Amino acid sequence: MEPRHILKFGNTSIHYSLTYRERATLAIHVHPDLRVSVEAPLGSDPAEIEKRLQKRARWIVRQQNNFRKYSLDFPPRQYISGETHRYLGQQYRLKVVMNDNQPDAVVLDREQLQVNVRKSKERARKLVEGWYRERAHEVFQERLALWYPHFERFGFPQPELAVRQMRSRWGSCSPLGKITLNLKLIMVPKQLIDYVIVHELCHRVEHNHSKGFYQLLGRIMPDWGERKEKLEKYDFG
Repeated sequence: MEPRHILKFGNTSIHYSLTYRERATLAIHVHPDLRVSVEAPLGSDPAEIEKRLQKRARWIVRQQNNFRKYSLDFPPRQYISGETHRYLGQQYRLKVVMNDNQPDAVVLDREQLQVNVRKSKERARKLVEGWYRERAHEVFQERLALWYPHFERFGFPQPELAVRQMRSRWGSCSPLGKITLNLKLIMVPKQLIDYVIVHELCHRVEHNHSKGFYQLLGRIMPDWGERKEKLEKYDFG
């Protein structure tokens, strides 16, 4: 683990990690979980690094505040009849049917999400969460297959896809090219899922949020900014 450093900005203490790499310029990254990481060229003067960070301190704090504003916290669920649950941008009323004479199942129709359960409310929660996960794997894979052809010219294979609950980001792309998407995305419209997938596919070409990254994102998805704003302001209630 990289050693931690502290930068003072007014009354704010900015904690950051610092690593030295073979690169030409200093890079500052503010992550969705509020971590700050700094990559400096080999042999950089620590005093010069701190000076550069002081100049960017206001930007760092602003980025952290933006991530706090859009942290992925969602209303708690009780998994009882009458609750509203979202799926691909549509609202459905949950109907829990307790019946020992039929198998456990989750059934979606035009107006409601019905859970047939033989045991407890806790079992209903597990059934609904399992249903969401199954649907997420299916839908996300479908959307990835739809957008991957736009990137075939770059020579990388269609990425492996994983789904998991993520508290502070919608998606990620590993150094080996594996894309992970937040399970909660299954609740939003497909056009917003597509934005996250294209964003992560662009990272297979441009690993940082560089000018080249945004140029590529704009070529593939010209309205990405509108989609991003809708996702950040999406009402999960």
